[in-house]
Amino acid sequence: MAEETNNDRNNGNDDSDGGRPYPEGARGLARMIAKAGYASRRQAEEMVRSGRVEVDRRRVLDPFMPVGPDAAIIIDGQPVVEIIRQYFAFHKPPAVATSTHGGKRTRLITEFFPNDVPSLRCAGRLDASTTGLLLISNDSSWNANAAGGCGFEKEFLVTVSGSVAEAEIGVIAAGMTLPKVGTLHPTLAALEAREEKSSVVRLALNEGKVRQVRHLFTALRHDILAIHRVRIGPVSLGELAEGHLRPLSAIEIAAIRDARRVG
Repeated sequence: MAEETNNDRNNGNDDSDGGRPYPEGARGLARMIAKAGYASRRQAEEMVRSGRVEVDRRRVLDPFMPVGPDAAIIIDGQPVVEIIRQYFAFHKPPAVATSTHGGKRTRLITEFFPNDVPSLRCAGRLDASTTGLLLISNDSSWNANAAGGCGFEKEFLVTVSGSVAEAEIGVIAAGMTLPKVGTLHPTLAALEAREEKSSVVRLALNEGKVRQVRHLFTALRHDILAIHRVRIGPVSLGELAEGHLRPLSAIEIAAIRDARRVG
């Protein structure tokens, strides 16, 4: 999703296991690790290939080796146990990166994660300068849904330079075709506030095109001053304080888990 999520769908979480037939009840080793919540499938495959995994006291280098449900799997000397799935909304502050590529002046989002919940990951991404709602869990399939696979609306408050005219809001609402992005059809475009030197626009999109919000306002010759995400599908930021997490409700969790993927 634009500069916001970049369609991070946790590569490697499909249900195949290297195209091999397996005995009843068995799964590929990497898939078993991923299902336990320790990593994505791709990350689990790398763990195995790098020699970090033992099965029944024997080091295994084949991520697709069939493993039964009673096998003893060890990663870095620690036994693998099923992780309890937990789901959070997070209010991301500015200058906080969702990946290690955020730059020297940014903090890493994992600094804000609770220490007693293993394997938490962001469902999608936000630019370091973008603030607002991020969804976080240790359920990779759920994260893939939330990150963009189901076409959830992402709603933003966008502060731009200059006074945005009502006619410009009409142009945005009607849809715009942009270089490097293609056609954008916002589901919501409304002027929240307007002053001589800046304006705030409420914008909702359900497309996942890289840096689409920035490209949209650049085309209208307004510089982006701030982007703040306030909603992802059924989950709203609400009054959650900056830098804080809140557990999602059962209704919010189910609404994202049960959504049908787009495409």
